[in-house]
Amino acid sequence: MKLSNDQLKSLSTVLDKTREFELNCNECLDLVSEFAELELAKQSIPTALQAVAHHLDLCQECREEYDTLLKAIQEFGDLAP
Repeated sequence: MKLSNDQLKSLSTVLDKTREFELNCNECLDLVSEFAELELAKQSIPTALQAVAHHLDLCQECREEYDTLLKAIQEFGDLAP
């Protein structure tokens, strides 16, 4: 399979961002609600949760789940008395 220049550039970008320790999608999704609550509260993200932010930068599927969660939390907050 031959990759296009755009695909090669995208792959190169992801490889440049790769760290020695990476969360997999399941690990990320286990922590994403805690990460979202801190982010919405504009609190600093502890080192342990910075891996979630990094994973969300690299994984479009988890980013979509996270964005959906953020919307749900925000809507629920708007409904609270």
